[in-house]
Amino acid sequence: MKHIIKLLTFILIISLAVTGICISASALVINEGDFSFEVNSSKYEAKLVGYSGDGGKVVLPESFRGYPVTVIDRNAFSGNKTITEVVLSDSNTTLEEYAFMNCTSLETVYIPESVVTIGDRAFADCTSLQSVTMLSDIVSMPTNMFSGCSVLSNLTISEKIVDFGYGCFNNCASLTDLGFVSRAVIIESYAFNGTGAASVVLSDSLPAIPDNAFTNCPSLTSVTIPGSVVLIQPNAFDWENVTIRCYPDSYAYEYAQENGISYKLFDSYLLGDADGSGEVDIRDVTLIQKVRAGIKKDDNGTIAAAGDVSGDGELTIRDATLIQMYIAKISIPYNIGEVVFK
Repeated sequence: MKHIIKLLTFILIISLAVTGICISASALVINEGDFSFEVNSSKYEAKLVGYSGDGGKVVLPESFRGYPVTVIDRNAFSGNKTITEVVLSDSNTTLEEYAFMNCTSLETVYIPESVVTIGDRAFADCTSLQSVTMLSDIVSMPTNMFSGCSVLSNLTISEKIVDFGYGCFNNCASLTDLGFVSRAVIIESYAFNGTGAASVVLSDSLPAIPDNAFTNCPSLTSVTIPGSVVLIQPNAFDWENVTIRCYPDSYAYEYAQENGISYKLFDSYLLGDADGSGEVDIRDVTLIQKVRAGIKKDDNGTIAAAGDVSGDGELTIRDATLIQMYIAKISIPYNIGEVVFK
């Protein structure tokens, strides 16, 4: 009996020892230079888990002891006070949550196309961050990605990003150019709360505008809402300062009327009706020819707006020819004779 107990005790000790070694090996952190790493040999990759350098410009390593550095760990740089610039390498594919949060001296960030996963609040509260080039091959801007980056003003992001997550640019007061919002398919609450834009043009693929999407934006006075929008939450904007630009008979138009919100309908014209007579005829062709020859001036641009039937942005003889074909009832792939808005 004693021998059995000793044997079981021995087996238990060995098991604990082996387990301890495995746990230790899986959590082994190796320091080299300014960085700390963990290696996953089964996946043939390394994870950057910490930084102890002097700051300034930091270029993240592509590899560590032959292993590609694919992951920047959760909180790897969080709270650092000395880094001023970060350049991610092409081997980096994943930025975990909080990776650079509260790096208060960070001014410039470059994120390459190789990065396909970014965690929430990756750069939140980087209060000195001014410039971001984000070519990351993602489609959704993570929750609170740049929340609290109050001086962020120079932003370049991939055209693939069409989903703007909760609070992603919350309180980015210096962000005045929101041109990229015109391709947004999804906008979540607080996504652009506290930003500095004066006007916003929303995408004609956007179905809804949530609460607090654009509140606390003191400079915002104009928002263009397309016909695709079928739901506007009551607190989406600070309505007392905003004028809605919209189509007649659209949801935005009805919403503005029902809620006493200032609105302006898009200007409309008959495509091809260069002279504004209410119909497309040979007089429009003659007028376009006169403008092209310098005989007639287009003082307010209305001739060019209605006469540019090809949609190439210029009033040309080709437009006059296309109108002639329309009058002659020749089939052409243009919407001449239809009401269009601008």
